[in-house]
Amino acid sequence: MENGLNMREEMFGYGDNRCRVVYEQRLGIPILLLHGYSFTSDVWRDIGLMEELDKRRIPYISIDMPYGRVSKCIKHTRSIEENIAFARKAYKAVFDETPPMVVGASLGGYTALKYAMSNPVAGLLLVAPVNVSEVLDYYRKARARIRILYGENDDIVDVEELREFAFSTGSELVFYDNAGHALYLDQPARFVRDLLEFYEKLVFKPV
Repeated sequence: MENGLNMREEMFGYGDNRCRVVYEQRLGIPILLLHGYSFTSDVWRDIGLMEELDKRRIPYISIDMPYGRVSKCIKHTRSIEENIAFARKAYKAVFDETPPMVVGASLGGYTALKYAMSNPVAGLLLVAPVNVSEVLDYYRKARARIRILYGENDDIVDVEELREFAFSTGSELVFYDNAGHALYLDQPARFVRDLLEFYEKLVFKPV
């Protein structure tokens, strides 16, 4: 099904899960969008991100993840392994083996980090990712392009945990004044700019 923009929207099934995916298939580095626990793929459209990606003809796929509390899925699961497998299958169905830039928010950020441990990626843009200490040892040794965004009013993720992760892995840590955990809702225009700027770095200065 096509909707207001040029994107396509459909239900994708793998294993016991069947969830909505929204995508635009073009040439270039695709962006894989992973929302937070309390959101759906609609959040990226609501903040104007998909419109900007469409204007710039950037390929992307946004998945209603099985872990989401309100995701448009036939079945939900909190299993990180099942969520990674679902994201991998949904992504490959559209973009095959092209390494994506993965954008993940909160639980989606943790999922992005776990995803990249077993799948090639071009880079990771993470918004206040949870549980980063669990993967710190891996990313100390990995050669990964990572930018982390953090709202200074975030009352969910410990900033010191992110500082340690960024320092130990060589990741970039960017602070947003007057923004909370879902900083893309508080400052959507800046978030979109930061995302596009990071994407351009990956395109023109690949590892």
